[in-house]
Amino acid sequence: MNPDQVKKNLRTEFRRKIDAISFGDLIVKSQNLVESFQKNIVQPAVFSNRFIISFYPFENEPQINIESEARNEPYQVAYVRITNWDGREMVAAEARRDQPGQWEEFEVSPTNKIFQPTAGQALCPSAKVTAILVPGLAFAPGGERLGRGAGFYDRFLKNYPEALRIGIAFEEQITENLPSEAWDEKVDVILTDRGVREVINTNLLGEWRTQGKILKR
Repeated sequence: MNPDQVKKNLRTEFRRKIDAISFGDLIVKSQNLVESFQKNIVQPAVFSNRFIISFYPFENEPQINIESEARNEPYQVAYVRITNWDGREMVAAEARRDQPGQWEEFEVSPTNKIFQPTAGQALCPSAKVTAILVPGLAFAPGGERLGRGAGFYDRFLKNYPEALRIGIAFEEQITENLPSEAWDEKVDVILTDRGVREVINTNLLGEWRTQGKILKR
């Protein structure tokens, strides 16, 4: 079976697993993920007012929100914004979840829409990005990621070689093996509702914890 068909089958499998999670469990798991992020990733000295790029989740994705109501987080938050669907291009723009005027709906398909920062929001300076939260349908211990098939994140992550890539998932989305092709970008850490599930390269993570960036991949 060719890799494309394997990925297609896996996407169907993991969509079913995710859809089987009840709404109540999804909320609890999402809160556990946020707490895991705060406990295991957040380091004020590392962030020093730098940016974390996050995403506005689909309904069945981890509902992770790393902003605080008090606005006292030691980092700034940016979110991905699609700028060219056909070219599979995204940028990172500053926005706050509690500011409705900073958001717009983007129609992925006639039945599927996402929220993203408006075109008027300031772009995030790439040199100030310290970490990226990466969604996916599934992740494997080697850092392999199964996305939704469009390739947006594979292109996007290449623009931020110094940023720590944090895969965000529920425990049900972890599998032992995933097919990986030359253009598939991997994550550095996998964070689930049970904590840090995998650290792909401990030396790389150690470098990030002391330098606030990855000097060489």
